[in-house]
Amino acid sequence: MKKRLLVIILTVMTVFSLTACGGDKPSEGTDTAGSATAASQKTTTADSATPAETKTEETAKAAGEGKSDASSVMVYYGWGSDDEEKYTSEIFCPEGAVFDEKTLQIYEEDGSVMTVMVDDEVNEYSATSSMHWHRDAYNSEPTAYPIIAQLYFDGELDAETAAENSNCSQQVTPLGFKWEGHDVIMIETKYTFKDYGEQTELFVGVEYDLDYWKAEQGTGEIKNLTTKALFGFDVYSYGMDELTQDKCAWIIGELFGVDSGVANPFAASGEETTAPVVNVDAGELLGTWLERDSDWDNTYIFNADGTGMLISGPEYPFTYAVNVDVLTLTYAEDDKEDFTISVDGELLTMIDKFGNELLLDKQIEQSEEPEKTEESEATVEAEPENPYIKEIVATWVDEESGYQETFTFNADGTGMYSYVDGELYEFPITYNFLRSDYLQFFYEDGSEGGFIIRIEGDTLYVTNEAVVDMPLVRQ
Repeated sequence: MKKRLLVIILTVMTVFSLTACGGDKPSEGTDTAGSATAASQKTTTADSATPAETKTEETAKAAGEGKSDASSVMVYYGWGSDDEEKYTSEIFCPEGAVFDEKTLQIYEEDGSVMTVMVDDEVNEYSATSSMHWHRDAYNSEPTAYPIIAQLYFDGELDAETAAENSNCSQQVTPLGFKWEGHDVIMIETKYTFKDYGEQTELFVGVEYDLDYWKAEQGTGEIKNLTTKALFGFDVYSYGMDELTQDKCAWIIGELFGVDSGVANPFAASGEETTAPVVNVDAGELLGTWLERDSDWDNTYIFNADGTGMLISGPEYPFTYAVNVDVLTLTYAEDDKEDFTISVDGELLTMIDKFGNELLLDKQIEQSEEPEKTEESEATVEAEPENPYIKEIVATWVDEESGYQETFTFNADGTGMYSYVDGELYEFPITYNFLRSDYLQFFYEDGSEGGFIIRIEGDTLYVTNEAVVDMPLVRQ
């Protein structure tokens, strides 16, 4: 409900503002592998029977929003003729990462990619999709056969590879969740390559059955066969921090779009350290504190019995309690306000929930007043009485706006504001003078207003930044 006069003349008061980086698919006939045979089962993430939770489309879009042109891409990780979809699945962009531009370009052109690259500059890691097929899947001996595949499928290196690499080891760790029905594993492969020192490769992915074909030598008969293969991501850190098991699990869970069961480990490591909390003794608050640079000379009084008073024009009694460094003020009707506080001698710092900092200076209390004498009393000039204190006590009406906006000021500091807009609206108020010509008033909901006044006869003129000499007539 509008308080009309405030909308007109108190515009400065905010409380009155009601008015996945790539390569092309291999073409059929390439000598690196045979075509996949027909299979009826599709194993895209949408149709997977995995117990892990698959990302929804909205979640996937949110994860990549503002970071790349796509939140997911389709990756093609096996050969196929009539059943390519068996080896096509959706890969998602992890939170905070971006797809490589080439991945997006190929994806736009072809609708799927064979190599997906993502990069996270903040958490300093990258991931590149890779496929490792057993030797059986090749029509001829591969000229380059990775160490990870040799150790995983064969358990040893061939003679040529062993001649160039030594101290080879491989550790396979199940990560405890599935993708497309397959157990996700982390494979850590270490070896020393010639004179280049120890190398460590991290691969996170799944083992799956790859359908392929081979032509029988001599007869040319086509045989449809199945062998083991790996699909996943090579991940590495280009920062100072190593990629732990939890980090690898989280990254691959994001890429596969399933719940890895691991909370984001990068979020925890990126948190800023905070200063230690200091316990504040409530006894340090006792006394009267004046807020610096306050328009209303806000004053806080803390008594030894846990009661106190905020004086900000009107008086607001409260009770208070201190827990570690948090001061809780409880006003009428259980209205509470919390501050983080610190006390440094005569300076009290209070920070509210919005981060606003209040600085308050302790006021020195006079132990007792000096004894008055007739001579001293005579030399003290009497403070002139505010001429408006008595004159303001009346009912004043705005007769020009058509809304009969009315202020009633009683002698005890209470009053009423009202206006007519089809029906009568009334708002009880309290008021006081901050100086002889500035009247401040407060509504029951805590909102406030004020104006400079001038009384000439039966007319009260009010002025602030919005209006000048707005007339209210005495009734």
